Amino acid sequence: MSPLSFASIETVPLVLQLAVGLLGLIVSVKGRARGVSGLMVAAFAVMLVTTVLSIAWQFLALNVPDWSESGGLSIDGIRWIYLAVGMVFDAAWLLSWLLVAIAVVKSGRASRQAGFAPHAGYPMAAQQGYPAAQPGYAQPGQPQPNPPAQPNPPTQQPPS
Repeated sequence: MSPLSFASIETVPLVLQLAVGLLGLIVSVKGRARGVSGLMVAAFAVMLVTTVLSIAWQFLALNVPDWSESGGLSIDGIRWIYLAVGMVFDAAWLLSWLLVAIAVVKSGRASRQAGFAPHAGYPMAAQQGYPAAQPGYAQPGQPQPNPPAQPNPPTQQPPS
């Protein structure tokens, strides 16, 4: 198998990742109007740039025999180049996933703060199939109302 065909086979997953990243970038940019975090857009942008550079590196690395034959680089020099390029790509992938994780955590926290009640401070109506809230029992986080006055139960008299 020639080095060019081997490099082409290795780039197939990267091309698929490029397509997924492009779709993700488009969806996240459109979602910015609905409140999607800008961190998600940045994560997809970093992923796209890293994927394109990784594809270019696959084909640039085909010239490694020429680098060593030219006498300009030793085998150790080529190993250092591969190590440096690998570390840069790994750092970029890590940054992309870190941005995604922060965006997901940030979006989860924002939805909990906003709540789902139509008006803040007003309790929601009971959902179908669930009993209505009982008096004296408040929702978590709501102030407790004064409990209704309970009549004293009758005391039992011993029979005479």
